[in-house]
Amino acid sequence: MKDDHQSDRSTRTGTTTRRSYVGLLAALGLGGGVAATGSRGDGTAAAQPGGTAGGVSVSDSGTTVGEEVTRLNFAETLSATQSDENAVTVRGETNPNVVDVREDLDVTPEDADLLAAIGDHYHSFAPTERNHRYEIPAGTWHVATNNVHFEAHEYLEIVGSPFAVLKVTDQNVDRLMTVGTLDASLPHAQRTVMRNLQVDIRGEYDAGIARWYTYAYGHMENVSMRGQRDKLNPAYGGDRYTIMVDGVRHTTTNVIRGCTLTNGDTRYDRPTHVGHAIPFSSDIYNHGTNFWEGCQVADYIDNGIYVSGDDGRNVVTGCYVRNCAGAGIRIGPNDNVQDCQITMTEYPGFPWSGLWLENGGGQLVSQLLVNNQVETATEIVRLTQDGPARLTDVHITNEGTDGRAIRVADNDAAPTVFEGCTITDRSSPTVADYAVYVRSSNVTFDNCEFDIDSQSSTDRHGIYVAGGDAIDRLTLDSCTIDADASLRFAESGENHTVESSFFDGLVLSDPDTTLSSVLWVGNRHNGETDFAGERDGWQGDFNFGFDV
Repeated sequence: MKDDHQSDRSTRTGTTTRRSYVGLLAALGLGGGVAATGSRGDGTAAAQPGGTAGGVSVSDSGTTVGEEVTRLNFAETLSATQSDENAVTVRGETNPNVVDVREDLDVTPEDADLLAAIGDHYHSFAPTERNHRYEIPAGTWHVATNNVHFEAHEYLEIVGSPFAVLKVTDQNVDRLMTVGTLDASLPHAQRTVMRNLQVDIRGEYDAGIARWYTYAYGHMENVSMRGQRDKLNPAYGGDRYTIMVDGVRHTTTNVIRGCTLTNGDTRYDRPTHVGHAIPFSSDIYNHGTNFWEGCQVADYIDNGIYVSGDDGRNVVTGCYVRNCAGAGIRIGPNDNVQDCQITMTEYPGFPWSGLWLENGGGQLVSQLLVNNQVETATEIVRLTQDGPARLTDVHITNEGTDGRAIRVADNDAAPTVFEGCTITDRSSPTVADYAVYVRSSNVTFDNCEFDIDSQSSTDRHGIYVAGGDAIDRLTLDSCTIDADASLRFAESGENHTVESSFFDGLVLSDPDTTLSSVLWVGNRHNGETDFAGERDGWQGDFNFGFDV
C-alpha cells in the first residue's frame, strides 16, 4: 500500500515546499514572469512571452512582485502540484489529495475488492489527515467487503472518472458503506462527496448503497442502481435502506442530486409493506437540511422518498416517483415538496398514497402533479400532520378505482390550507365515496376546482365533512365543485365559512346534523340544496331563491 505522498502524475500534492517551488520556477526560467490565478487557491503559473521582466502577478491580492524581491513567502497556503515545459500548477494545501485507484492503489477492474482497497488507504491516515479524492476510472469494479466504514475525515470523495460501475460480488455485502457516526465527539465525517457511480446488484445479490451521518456537508450526485433489490430474500437480503442521509447537526447541509433508483424491490407476500427496502430516506437522527434534487424512484414497496421521521428539514425538488407502495413522497415537520411528480400505473400490491404529510407541522407543498390510473385503497394525498401545512398548485388526476383523492385528518388547532389546487376525477368506483374527505377542523380550500365525473354507475362525490362537533372551521372560498353531490355535511359543526363558490351538484346535510353560526354568502348553485339538519344562527343567505 502506497502512502499519501506517493508519485501521482495527476496532481503531485502534499510534499512540495516553498523553497522547492521557488527553485522550480528558477529551473524553468520563469522567475521573471509568472501569474498565479484562481479565486480558490488553484491556478496555473504560465511563462510570459520571452521571459521579460514584470514579476509575479498574484491576481487575488492585486499585488505585483518585482525582480528585486528575492524571497516569496506563501506561508502554508500554496504548493506546486504539477509542471511541464510551460506551466506550473498551483494548488491550495486544503484541496484534496487525488488518488487514482488503478495507478495508486493497484486495483484493476473486475479483480480486487475496490472499496476494501479504498478503506485500507483511508484508514492508513489519522482522521485529520484524511483529505482525499478517490478517482475510479471507467469500467466495472468489484465490491466484496460488507459495509466499509468511513467514520471520520476532513474530506472524502469517491468519484467515477468520468463514470464507473461498482459490482457487488459477495452475498455477504448488505451495504456498501457507512459514512460518519452518531457520536457527538470529534472527529467526524466533515465533508463527503460521492459522484458518477452505478451500483450493480444483478444476480443473486442484494445490498444497500450507503448510510451517511454527515457533520458539515455531504453531496451525492448521479448515483444509481442496476438490478432489483431483494431485501426480504432469506439467503442474501441486504440493508433496509438503499440511500439514507442524515445530518448529525442542525447546521449540516446535504445535497442528493440526480440519483436514480428505478428498478424497485422484490415483492413478498406479507400483511404489510413494512420491511421491504426503502430507496431514499433520512431517519430520526437527521437534524440538518437535506436537499433532494431531481431524483427518480420507481417500483419500491416501502415508500419512495421517506423523510418524515426526523426533526431536520428535507427539501424535495424536481423529483419523480412511480408505482411505490406506502407513500410516494412522505414528509414530516418543516419539509418542503416542490415541482415534483407522482405517477401510479401499476398496483403495487399494498395500500399506497401519493403524498403523505405526517408528524409535526410547517410542511409546504407546491406545484405537485399526481396521476393515478390504478386502485386506490386509501387516498392519493393524506394529511395527518400535527401542525400547520400549506399546499399550493397541487393537481391530481384520478382515473383509477375506489379510494379518495384527499383526506385531511390533522391537528384541529393548526390551519391546513389548499390553494389553487385541482382534482380531475374520471375514476370508476365500485362503492360510493368522496374525492375529498375532511375529518379535522381549520381546513381551507381557496380558489380550488374539483371536477368529478364518475365513469361507473356508482357516485363519486365532492367534499364530505365528518368527525363530530370538533369539526367547526371549514372554509371554502372561490371554489368550484362539479360532482353528483358537491358538498355534504355529515355531522354537527359550527363556524364554517362558505363564500363565492360554485356548486354544480347537490349540497346537503344529514338529518341529525346541527350547523351553527355558519357564514354562507355569495355562492352559486346549479343543483339542489337540501339541508335536512338543524341550522342554528345561520349567517348569510342562499342565492337565487333556493329554499332550505
